[in-house]
Formats: sequence, C-alpha cells, structure tokens
Amino acid sequence: MPDRRLMSSRCFLLAALSVLLVACGNVTKVEDPDLKPIQEMLDAQLPAGTPLAIVNQFVTARGYPSGSAGKPGDLQVIIRHIDPQKLKPVTARVTFHFDKNDKLITTEIVRTMNEPIPPAQQAEPRPETSQPQASPQPPQ
Repeated sequence: MPDRRLMSSRCFLLAALSVLLVACGNVTKVEDPDLKPIQEMLDAQLPAGTPLAIVNQFVTARGYPSGSAGKPGDLQVIIRHIDPQKLKPVTARVTFHFDKNDKLITTEIVRTMNEPIPPAQQAEPRPETSQPQASPQPPQ
C-alpha cells in the first residue's frame, strides 16, 4: 500500500504543477529594463488565452512586421519601441506561442539589434509652405 500512496501523491503534485504552469501563461518576465514596457503592453493587451485572430489584428493594426516562427502554432513579430523619457529606441523579437486551439499560451521577448526604420514606415516629408526659390543662372 505505501507504493500506491506514493504514486498518488506524485500524480497529484504533477497535476498541480501542470495547472500552475497553464494558469501562469504569460508570466515569463523579462530582465532587460528596456524591454519591460513592451512586456507590460503585451500583457495588458494580449493576455494568455487570447485567440490568434485577435493577436494578428493587434500586430497588423500597429504595422509590426510578422512571420512564422518556424514552429507550427508560433508567430514571430518585430516590435520597435521608443522610451519617451529617455528617447532611446529598443527593438524586440516577440514570439507568440499558441495551443492547438489557437489560443495564446505564452509570449517570449528577446532584444534584437536596432535597425533603420524601413522607408514604408518613415513619416512622409512635409511639403514646403514657401514658394520655391529660383536657382541662380550660371554666368554666360
């Protein structure tokens, strides 16, 4: 009988640990302080259990470049963030992990190199409000 109770308690502990891990979902915290604002935004806007369609809508609406993460059920996104107090840019590669029902399980955030903003994302140049000045004529 002692073996049966030991097996029961091990099964119970394993089940409790599994429930805890699933319940925590998005709890993986970043250590890099520059990535914390990105994590806080994602935790607030896309908590664990968010459907894939909503995550895609979030990513598309903000113009974040995205693609497959190589593993089925994962979505990888590049997020550029500028800290308004320090005016310091930070770029993160965010991998969203989904379950078989396309519900968000966890979000993995890794700092990447800051790259120049692609031309499509740069602001349009403002038209000049003054009249163009005539260029000087070359001497003849």
